[in-house]
Amino acid sequence: MKMIRQWISNRGLFIVPLLMFLATTLLACGTSGGSASDSGEVLISLTDAEGDFINYEVDVSSLKLTRKDGTRIEVLPQTARIDFAQYVDLEEVLTTVMLPKGIYTDVSLVLNYSNPNVTVEVAGLPVPAIIQDVDGNAMTTIEMKVKLDEQRNLVISPGIPSHLTLDFDLKVSNQVDTVSTPPVVRVEPVLLADVNLEKPKLRRARGPLLGVSEDTQKFQIALRPFHHRIDHRIDGERDFGPLNVATEDTTVFEVDGVTALGAEGLALLAAKARFTPVIVFGNMNLREGLFRAHEVIAGTSVPGGDQDALRGTVIARSGDSLTVRGAAVNRGGGRVILNTNVTVLLGENTKVTKQGEHRDAANAFGKDDISVGQSITVFGAISGTLPNGLTIDASEGHVRMLFTNVTGTVVARALEEVVVNLQSINGRRIALFDFSGTGSDPANYKIGTGTMTLASVEIGQPIRLRGHVTAFGQAPPDFMASTIMDVSSVRALMVIAWQPATANPFQATSDSGLTIDLTGAGRHHVLRARVATVLTAEPAPQVLPIADHGRYAIRQRRTTTIHHDFAAFVRDLNSRLDADATMGRLHARGHYRDATQTIEAKTVTVVLR
Repeated sequence: MKMIRQWISNRGLFIVPLLMFLATTLLACGTSGGSASDSGEVLISLTDAEGDFINYEVDVSSLKLTRKDGTRIEVLPQTARIDFAQYVDLEEVLTTVMLPKGIYTDVSLVLNYSNPNVTVEVAGLPVPAIIQDVDGNAMTTIEMKVKLDEQRNLVISPGIPSHLTLDFDLKVSNQVDTVSTPPVVRVEPVLLADVNLEKPKLRRARGPLLGVSEDTQKFQIALRPFHHRIDHRIDGERDFGPLNVATEDTTVFEVDGVTALGAEGLALLAAKARFTPVIVFGNMNLREGLFRAHEVIAGTSVPGGDQDALRGTVIARSGDSLTVRGAAVNRGGGRVILNTNVTVLLGENTKVTKQGEHRDAANAFGKDDISVGQSITVFGAISGTLPNGLTIDASEGHVRMLFTNVTGTVVARALEEVVVNLQSINGRRIALFDFSGTGSDPANYKIGTGTMTLASVEIGQPIRLRGHVTAFGQAPPDFMASTIMDVSSVRALMVIAWQPATANPFQATSDSGLTIDLTGAGRHHVLRARVATVLTAEPAPQVLPIADHGRYAIRQRRTTTIHHDFAAFVRDLNSRLDADATMGRLHARGHYRDATQTIEAKTVTVVLR
């Protein structure tokens, strides 16, 4: 009742909508808002596997699910513009929808390339690319289809929420030619899908606030995924569905630049008006039908409102002047990808916060906590023009230090520390960074790992970590990691492409592995932390399945068939090759052994002609 009294006193116009909202939604969140007896709820999110792109913006114009009886249902309320390159480490919650109960076997996603914004890096500089299909024709609209594993179809039942993850694999779907001027990207899109993933990525959800219940520690937003504006009243035609969010005592809130934990943070959110923009990071608890929040950002802390905002990576610092690279600028009315350098000016009044961490006023972050390599969002006043250069004055503004990804090769490891030879920061080559004044040596970059296990970390092997850069001039350590990513499962990417496609890609196949024949292969290498190792004919490269939770996909005629059983995947693949199909490409992700040229693959995708 505390929350109701607050709204009655402050926002009388919303008394009736709020009471209805509490009665029908928040007080019954465990039932997904009270689903009808003949339908069930599904949460759909999008992600992608890492590719070679600075940005990859296209429009998603349709998403249909097909039930076993042939019924097709459109679940996307409107076109969504997506930059797939931003979702390597995240899943974006796209929509929640109530579907008629039944077994759903197929997914169809339509991409519109009529107005693409695709940028690749050439000699350290961002360069727009020309988009073509594999035959060299201009890309327009293309439909990607996925046939789900028969053992893991999407089952919709009343009162039992489900989750469908769609993965647009950039590396498999695109062949990048940076020798041509301008660069050319040839697209043969591959869409993968998983139902109720056991170990999903961190998920992000965006949308305007609908209401808050402090008593039950819950709130609700109306989904507005990706870069849809979320700072104004809801138009039903733009609604991607409601999302119920549960908070905990450890949930970190940042509301209008003020951070707080748990109930204190939820109170800050409750004081905001309805339709306040909100971004939530967390994971879906399918048993409860709730999205559990690790972090909540709201109000003016959300980019894309009426103020200017910039997001990018600090590549140099001189005094209180930052050079930020790969910037995405929100200028009140819309989003612009610059992919160039922007100057950021700091001052004594610059408010600084850190993603995932709360500090009281006595220990607040300051401008000197921002160092080279740090990913940031900046709120301030933008001046200047392109191509002469832009400046954003944040001396009276706000800088938010975001989680940052670093990759490199392990040089040494010790108790609660790993030393790496840095190769990239947020996907940018180390040659772009000026570490002057930081105290850091990128060839011996010391990373604090806390209590995280280093059992799988091997000297000489690539590693990828997520966390925050140490304050400027305070290294070592140079970086504090919160997550060691992809070490145990997705350590390497094997890429083999036959030109032309071959009917005989294997020396041998069995339920326990594939032995590759490199005859006619144009590309044949293994990538680890962006370093390529060329495969040789002897010993013959092998692809072996991981022990469990593997995903094996076959793309043919714009339809991708998903298998989770490797033996079933091999049988299907052999059957198609026997029926005159030819192999164009094979991509496998997993743990690679140099001596035997063997990859223990968690995911395998083959493209047949």
